[in-house]
Amino acid sequence: MQDRRAGAGEQERRVARVLIVDDTDIVRKALERALRKMGHLAVSTSDALEALAMAESDPPDLALLDYRMPKMDGATLFQRLQASLGDRCPKVLFVSASPPDEVARAVERRCKPAGYVRKPFHLDDLARVVGDVLDF
Repeated sequence: MQDRRAGAGEQERRVARVLIVDDTDIVRKALERALRKMGHLAVSTSDALEALAMAESDPPDLALLDYRMPKMDGATLFQRLQASLGDRCPKVLFVSASPPDEVARAVERRCKPAGYVRKPFHLDDLARVVGDVLDF
């Protein structure tokens, strides 16, 4: 992934490319707006297979995956990203209305995400979790 820096006049900081995958339009759009407001490059889709293709063509730094989606759940998508991208696999945050410990029990047998964001989310909490995971 290329090193992206904030534009001239801004305090120098890294800009992350974030892939958002959620089948609920309003949630996906809210996440996209929030991440762009934080200064990141956000792209989104409601389809897990499309997300896989997007990540393969330009691996993101971070992926926010809805845990429960039709056709392919977030944990399966994460496994497919790991298999396809190997070392280039992004860090993953699962987004779910379910309690984080419930999601963790369900997914951590199959994959190790970087963390969880609970719906509905507060922008300050989202910014903190994303910042912690990206470590910049």
